Amino acid sequence: MAMTGVVLAGGKSSRMQRNKALLEMQGQTLMEHSLEVLQSSFAEVFISSNEQEFYTKYGVPIVPDKVGAQGPLGGLQACLEVASYEVVFFTACDMPFIQGDVIAYLAQWTEQYDIVVPCTSSGEHYLHAYYNRRCLPIITKNLKRNSFKVQSIYSACKVRYVREDELRQFGNPAKLFGNVNTPEEWARLQLEE
Repeated sequence: MAMTGVVLAGGKSSRMQRNKALLEMQGQTLMEHSLEVLQSSFAEVFISSNEQEFYTKYGVPIVPDKVGAQGPLGGLQACLEVASYEVVFFTACDMPFIQGDVIAYLAQWTEQYDIVVPCTSSGEHYLHAYYNRRCLPIITKNLKRNSFKVQSIYSACKVRYVREDELRQFGNPAKLFGNVNTPEEWARLQLEE
C-alpha cells in the first residue's frame, strides 16, 4: 500500500525488565515479526525509537522523537512529519500477533477518516491504528501543553472505530491486539504457543 508503516519501540520496558522488541518467539524477535508484516504491507517502513543502537541491524530507517520523554505521541509526531505518505500505520513493538490482513482491512477507511482504530472489549488500540498527517497540528499542540496521551487527540479528529464484531473474522480480537508487558504475561504466551 502507498502508505507508511511504523513500529513504535520507544518504551522503557520497565515492567518486562528487558527490551520487549527483542523478545523471541518461534525463532524471531517481536521486532522482526512486526517488520516482516509491515514490509509486506507498506511502501515505506520505519522504526520509531530513541535507542538506535538496538535496531540498526534491521536496515530500516530509525526515527527518533523530536523531544525526549513524550511517550508514543512524540513518536507519532516525529514519524508523521518525516513519512513520505499522508497515511501512517503505527503498531507497538510488543504485539506478537499482528496480521497483514487485519492491517489491510483497517486501511479501507483511511481516506475518509483522520484516525482508524480497532476497538474491542479491552478498549481502543491506539497503538495499532492509522493516523493521517492531518492529525499533526493537534498532536503538536497537545505535546506543547504536556498532554502526552495518544487518546488526547481523538476528540479533535475524525475517528473511525472498528468494532470487535467486524474484526472477529480474523481471529480472537483479544489475541490479535494483545500485547506483553510483564515476564508473567510473556511466560503465559509461551505456554500457549
